[in-house]
Amino acid sequence: MGEKKRYRLPMEFPFYTQRMTQETWEEEGFSSFPEADRWTFRSCGIASLRMILEGFGKQVERHGTMIAKGVAAGAYKEGVGWIHWGLAKLAEEYGIYGEALREKTAEDLKRELDAGHPCMVSVASFFQGGKPKPDGSGVYGKSGHLVPVLGYETEDGRLTAFLVHHPSAFLEQNKPSWWVPIADFSASFGGNFIRFSTENFSEEDK
Repeated sequence: MGEKKRYRLPMEFPFYTQRMTQETWEEEGFSSFPEADRWTFRSCGIASLRMILEGFGKQVERHGTMIAKGVAAGAYKEGVGWIHWGLAKLAEEYGIYGEALREKTAEDLKRELDAGHPCMVSVASFFQGGKPKPDGSGVYGKSGHLVPVLGYETEDGRLTAFLVHHPSAFLEQNKPSWWVPIADFSASFGGNFIRFSTENFSEEDK
């Protein structure tokens, strides 16, 4: 076995679930339980954004309130889901800059983390990319779910895992501080992510 090293971003990121229940919907800022339940399966983008913004020390609203803000800002498209550029723009309201990047690799993601940028990454839910679906209708593809990526692991300089907070509508699939092996990550990563910073990227990259 070679030498393993783990790098974590030097911020504290809370964990938020996207699962809303009869006990939590009101305190999470929804007008009714049916409304909260409707968003349980499609609020990964907001759960992930809340974690990242609070990691930067920003005060954020409750889950339902932030969903309403995101929808009003055009960050959610019915039938498509959360739009990367829309979530990046929503972050600006809290003084954090986001930039949506496409067709990137795991090494690109590592470089962003090295630069101190937490990222929201599009992956297959629960990192099941390439695995057969239980109903026999094929295999899980890449993307479809958003998670914050907060660190990585290497062995002799090779990427071996990424550190994620994995929010889910299913209680058993909510996994804070999960080290996902690179094989599972790569099979589930669609190549698109949002990087976040306290600095405007247009200025930072000059």
